[in-house]
Formats: sequence, structure tokens, C-alpha cells
Amino acid sequence: MKNNQSLAIIGGYDMISKAFFTECKKFNDNSIFINLNNNQIKNKKIYNFKIFQLKKIFETLKINKIKNLLFLGKINRPNLSHFKNDGVIEKYIPLLLNSYQQGDGKILSSVLEIFTQNGFKIISPREVSKSFFFNSEELDKLNSDNDAIDVDKSKKLLNEISKFDNAQAVVCVSGYIIAIEAAEGTDNLLNRVFDVRKNLNQLKFKAGILVKIPKKSQSKLVDLPVIGLKTLRLIKKANLNGIAIYPKHTLIHEKRKVLQYAKKYELKIYDAAQ
Repeated sequence: MKNNQSLAIIGGYDMISKAFFTECKKFNDNSIFINLNNNQIKNKKIYNFKIFQLKKIFETLKINKIKNLLFLGKINRPNLSHFKNDGVIEKYIPLLLNSYQQGDGKILSSVLEIFTQNGFKIISPREVSKSFFFNSEELDKLNSDNDAIDVDKSKKLLNEISKFDNAQAVVCVSGYIIAIEAAEGTDNLLNRVFDVRKNLNQLKFKAGILVKIPKKSQSKLVDLPVIGLKTLRLIKKANLNGIAIYPKHTLIHEKRKVLQYAKKYELKIYDAAQ
């Protein structure tokens, strides 16, 4: 971490955000977590709020003298009909309603704008700790023609459809796109890939790449792609060659275990930014 200032992680309390919070507290034990999902986490450093309780969130940040914010962890998409006025949130309802109609990426950008307008600094996960990211020495060189074709085709497709704000991942096998991530997430995408390859009698040969990259126009401060050991296990199950990511913009949960697993089962981890 570049400095030891306290910060607040705001988002859903999941595996990657929990691990990040543990790391943050090593540098400054005054850091807090504001959990916006319905699961109630019991910890004196964790505050559980509804997503519309903006006044209480601002007050909590002020009490804890925190200006640096890190948005991390999957947040369940809110139902706007459940919103309640709290003396602050209603000022931003028009902005949020307009953003809601344009997709998740626009919603997140509007949320960042609200906090920035109120004097908070939004920092990137990489600025806090690089231990959750791959460096170039840890990645494989893309020297297979078949894998290069799969990665290139997937990147072009993801960049083209990113304007619809709906996908960060694609699986391409031998030049054929066989699955695009929908609302179900990457794990379920890979389970679909397994079913498709099984039905096509393709599981007997190892081929194909999962490409998981940020949407082209999204902020690199929030909603970054996340992979972990489960991702690699599902890649192996579908008998793919591996995965391609943007290392500077992809969070890795339990990086050491991911690298060990990839080495053991000869799964490639490529730099899609090359």
C-alpha cells in the first residue's frame, strides 16, 4: 500500500472483498467495511446498511474520519421500489433513475460521482495492494496460434458488445464462440461451456480459452473482473486450455493457489492486453 491512511471498503462482503479488507487492516486498523447487501456481518469494523441509506453512510464515514473509498465486492442490484427517503438519498433519485435505465456500468459511475461530489476520494484496488494482481512474470506467453486466434476473436467481440454493458467474459474454442457471459456470471458460464462441449463430444480434447476483461468504457475503479481457484477448476472441468485477462485490471483471489493449480494441470494464464 502506498500510504497508511485509513479507508472504507464499500460493497458486498464476499471472498475477494473480505480478503482485501484483511489486507487493508494490516496497514491501518482504523479501516472499515460498509456492507450493502442483506447479509448481516457481525464485526465492530463492519457496518451493515441498506443501499439507499446514504445519510447514515456519510455519517459513518465522517465519524471514522475517512475520506478514501474503495468500491469492491458484488452488490445485489437494488429494487428501486424499496428505496426510502433518508434526507440525503432523495436528492440523487433522478440521477440514479436515469442511470438505472442505462445499465449497471452507468449506475456505478453515478454512485462514484455522488461520493466524489461530497468530498471523498475513490481509489483503485491496485493502489491499495498489488498482491491481488498478476505481474507479467507470472503469466504465460501467447505463442500458440490457436489460442491467439481464440483470444483475439473474443476480445473483439467483448469490445463490440461492451456498449450494451452486459458481459465481461467469452469462451472461444478453435475460432468458434461457444458461450457469452450473461447475467448468470462466469462460474455459470463455464458450467454452460462444459454442457455444450459435452453435447458436442468435445471434452475428449483440450482446447479453447476463457477471455475475461473489463468492459471497454467502464471505470477501472469499480466492478473489475475477478478470478480465483474455482474459475480454474471450472476451466479444467470444461477441458479448456486456460484463461486470458488484463492483469492490471483483474483481481485474483488466492493468487498463490491459482498459480499452483494452473501449473499442476497445465492451464495457461495469458495477458490479453498484449
